[in-house]
Amino acid sequence: MNLEAGLLHESQRLGTQIERVLRPTSWAEALDMYAAFPNARPLAGATDLVLELQRQTDETGDRNAVLLDLWGLPECTQIDITDSEIEIGCSVTHNQVINSTGLDPAFDVLRMACLEIGSAQLRNRATVVGNIVTASPANDTISALVALDSKVIIDSLNGSREIPIRDFFTGFRKTALNNLELVRSIKVPRWDSNTIGTWFKVGNRSAQAISVVHAGIVLEIDDVTDAITRADIAIGSVSEVVSVSKVLKEYLIGEKLSDETAKGAAQIAGEAISPIDDIRGTAAYRQIVTKTAIERSLVGLSEGFVPNPEAAPLLGWNTGHSLPRQSNISTLSDISCEVNGKAVTAPVGANSTLLGWLRTNGSTGTKEGCSEGECGACTVQLNGSAVMSCLTPTGQADGSSVLTIEGLAAEGQLHPVQESFLEEFAVQCGFCTPGFLVAAATLLEENNNPSDDEIESALAGNLCRCTGYYSIIKSLRNSGDTGNGF
Repeated sequence: MNLEAGLLHESQRLGTQIERVLRPTSWAEALDMYAAFPNARPLAGATDLVLELQRQTDETGDRNAVLLDLWGLPECTQIDITDSEIEIGCSVTHNQVINSTGLDPAFDVLRMACLEIGSAQLRNRATVVGNIVTASPANDTISALVALDSKVIIDSLNGSREIPIRDFFTGFRKTALNNLELVRSIKVPRWDSNTIGTWFKVGNRSAQAISVVHAGIVLEIDDVTDAITRADIAIGSVSEVVSVSKVLKEYLIGEKLSDETAKGAAQIAGEAISPIDDIRGTAAYRQIVTKTAIERSLVGLSEGFVPNPEAAPLLGWNTGHSLPRQSNISTLSDISCEVNGKAVTAPVGANSTLLGWLRTNGSTGTKEGCSEGECGACTVQLNGSAVMSCLTPTGQADGSSVLTIEGLAAEGQLHPVQESFLEEFAVQCGFCTPGFLVAAATLLEENNNPSDDEIESALAGNLCRCTGYYSIIKSLRNSGDTGNGF
């Protein structure tokens, strides 16, 4: 405490508490509710919003939030494809995009960006529309969607409008949304046979890393002259807004794609940007890696690079969102879940997140590590999908099925993944183990013989402070031939 000022340090202050969650059953009802509660905060996956609420620690002002839950609305969970475009609903998750292979080469560029976002648990909740609405220039899908020349579909009770995504961002974390407007979907134009593209990211580690630089690249090549006729390169994490580089467009159009052209484009990119300086990377570093990554990406395209269409481990992603049992949930409401096969009904109380509600009501094996979706200690299955319970609002779990570490063993018998962990001594201090076990069990339900790469990708959202990864990976590596019935 700051005794001189008599004020709490910011780390000691309570964040904004979730006072009420409004849960419409249709998009039309959501628009009506938003008009009735104009100060409500729209959410779908909530992975960004929960963190934002936790970090709003001003001692003055209203610290109670009303949320408008758009998660799982039937009109919003679909990826629709027509002859000319692909439409992504506002509740479509990153894992849903990753799982949607073969739709269009344009979609594969977006899939490359989605694969780099957080962990499988986060991608089971985080949505593509949420990524653009939060409008951080570090958000990976923005550069892909800007380069793809996507459009944003916006609704309110006053009607609908469609705007280019390149006009959607008006500043750092600022958008063109007006009062009481909601983003219903994003439309991505399909490609013709002359269009090629890619996406890249530079981060400080291989998983769970916020971008130092990311970029989407889309080119069109004349099939007679081989000259570039379209050159849309959108670079993110270097300035307040992600936008198409005009100087790169001017340089590339009319040129033929080659090593020499790639080198020239990289030099221009380095000179054109005025990158930010922050904790993740200096301006000088960003300038260097932008040049290098642009050159390598263009060389790859000249050599016929095609984005990998394979899906990564999804840890149980599904579209089986339960319909809301209650349309209005407050701190005084009871919510009912099936927890480990048994019905549990208990008040929300002060438990803003599913993690807090579970621990309050007996599922104490689920651990609170970081409260930011970084460590994975709080991993549970929600309707069959592995999620970070520390980032899941309690109200969104009403009417759902939840599996925690306590539910893995059945009828007195350990789950096979628990037995495998014991055999390989894949445990050290044990704090992270519940999250690892739930994530690992979810992976093996999906793929009973994963490769090392698939294991590492699936468990990238789980951190072990004791560095016990080798035994954990070994326990899953041998799962295909142990006879344990995975």
